[in-house]
Amino acid sequence: MLSKNKTQKKTNGPKSQGTGKTISSGEKLKIYNLIILDKSGSMCSIANAAISGFNETVGGIRTAQRQLQESQEHYVSLYVFCNCDKHYIYENVPAEEVNILTSKEYQPCCGTPLYDAMGFSLNKLLKQIQNDPNATAVVTVITDGLENASKEYSGEGIKALVDKLQDKEGWNFAYIGTNQDVEQVAASISITNTLYFDDNELGMSTAWENERKAKRNLFRRMKEDRLVMSQSRCSMAPSEVKSFRAKRNREVRNYRTLDEFQDRIAPDSIKSLKENEIFVFGSNLAGMHAGGAARTAVEHFGAIMGQGVGLQGQSYAIPTMQGGVETIAPYVDEFLRFADSHPRMTFLVTAIGCGIAGFSVKEIAPLFARAIDIPNIHLPLSFWEELVI
Repeated sequence: MLSKNKTQKKTNGPKSQGTGKTISSGEKLKIYNLIILDKSGSMCSIANAAISGFNETVGGIRTAQRQLQESQEHYVSLYVFCNCDKHYIYENVPAEEVNILTSKEYQPCCGTPLYDAMGFSLNKLLKQIQNDPNATAVVTVITDGLENASKEYSGEGIKALVDKLQDKEGWNFAYIGTNQDVEQVAASISITNTLYFDDNELGMSTAWENERKAKRNLFRRMKEDRLVMSQSRCSMAPSEVKSFRAKRNREVRNYRTLDEFQDRIAPDSIKSLKENEIFVFGSNLAGMHAGGAARTAVEHFGAIMGQGVGLQGQSYAIPTMQGGVETIAPYVDEFLRFADSHPRMTFLVTAIGCGIAGFSVKEIAPLFARAIDIPNIHLPLSFWEELVI
C-alpha cells in the first residue's frame, strides 16, 4: 500500500516520439487521466466520499479501457494539494495497476493553493506527453473552496496555461466544485465544463458518479473522433491532430443535463409516425421480426421479414441477438453514422436489446453516447438517464 511520501509511478513513463511523427490509425490513443484533488482542511467532512469516489472512478476508467481496448490505453494520476503539502499519490500509472486509495494517503488539512497545484501538475504532464501525437490528457479539478494560498502561479497564469493546453494540445478540462460560483470561477481559468456539488458526503458521491458517467461518454466520443481522423486520411501531422481535438472539445461538453434533452425523449409506446419519423428497433440477423418492437415494426412501419439490418420502410433494424454487447456496438455505430447523414429524418429509438435480448440499460445505453450530439436522434428516457447527468 502506498504511503503519503511514496508515489506509485508508472514503470515505463511516456516517451517522446519526435515532433515530426504522424498519427497512425493502427496505434492506440494513450489517455492520461489527471485528477487534481483538493485536500484542504474543509474537505475533512467529505474525505471518505472523496476517497471512495476516486476508487470507483478508477474502476470506471478500467472498465472503459477494457471495452475500448483495441483503440485506447489509460493512465491515471492523482495530484492532491493543501497549503503544506502538494504531491502525487499516483503518477501516470496504467489504469489496471492503480492501488486502492485509503485515508492513509488522503488526509485533508490547511489551505487551498489551487493555482500552484494546477501549474505544477499541468506543466509536468505537458513535458511528458507533448511530443507524442498518440497521447492526450483528460484533466479534472475537484475543490470545495476558492484559491487562497498559491505563491508561484496566479489566476492569469493558469488561465493562459489552460488556454494553451486546450487550443494547442487538445486537452480536455473539467472543474467540479462547491461553496463557490462554479461556472464563474471555472470560466476565470478558461474551463467551461463544470459541475456543482452539495457540500456533504452525498453531494460528493453524486459528483463522482456524474464524473464517471461523463468520462465514459467522453472516452467513447474519443474513439469516434479517432475513427474520423483515421478515415480522413492515412495519417495526420501532430499539429492537425491537436487542432482536431481542440475543436471537438470546444464543441462538446461532457457534463450535460437531462433538462437539455426533454424534446428528444422517444415515447415509450409508438403507435404512429409522422412522415419524416423512423422507428428504430432491436432485431436479429435473420430478420425474424416475431415479437416485441420488431413485430410492431412489421405490422405498422414497413419492416421486412428476412431483413435484419438497416432502413426498411419507416423503420430501422439494429441486430441485438447475435452475442454480447460488443457484437451490437458496430451496428449501433453504423446507425449513428446513417442518422447523422440523414438530418431530415427523425429517429425514434426504442430500448433495443433490453427486452427479449436480455441486456440492461446500463449495458446498451453507452453504445448511443455519440447520439447526444446528433440532434435528429431521440432516445428512450432510460437511455438519457444513463447518458447524461
